[in-house]
Amino acid sequence: MGAPMTGWKRTVQWTDWNGDGLETLSIVRNDEGVLAESAVTGHFEAGKYDLTYGLAIDLHWRVREVSVQIANGPRLHILSDGRGRWVNEDRSEISDLAGCVDVDIAATPFTNTLPILRLRQKTGISEDISVAFVSVPNLVIEPVLQRYTKLAENRFLYEGISTAFSAELEVDGDGIVLDYPGVFRRLS
Repeated sequence: MGAPMTGWKRTVQWTDWNGDGLETLSIVRNDEGVLAESAVTGHFEAGKYDLTYGLAIDLHWRVREVSVQIANGPRLHILSDGRGRWVNEDRSEISDLAGCVDVDIAATPFTNTLPILRLRQKTGISEDISVAFVSVPNLVIEPVLQRYTKLAENRFLYEGISTAFSAELEVDGDGIVLDYPGVFRRLS
């Protein structure tokens, strides 16, 4: 699985495993990098939420900017140097996230694609990574340890080391998650 070709646009949809929520994601890649913008309607213990997010990603699949907004609720906007240093909008450093290159937004399987494409693993190889995890719907962000193991050309084992949660993720030819068993199903 190679990196997608420069200059492409994709629209992808997922629903949650029960079919109650919906995400519509637009991904545009050009010579500058990748821009991902999405709208999510989801369900959480507290009820329904509507969320939008935007990610600016460099050509090496490192997150450079994260914007998340809950409709009529909290908003998060942070920036990264792509090497593990994060700052708020006012450019003050977020020291808790030091070393986190990737972001994991709980409401979407797309953020699993980021380390899959960035790491470019060989089959059978595992890598532990620190990730800036964004919980939903409160948008609290914290560092978590995750492990990705490439099982086959388009199959990866994802493990949340602190949560002991794991799932086998199948990706398409562009590295975008198809199904996330028990959590998300791809519609298009």
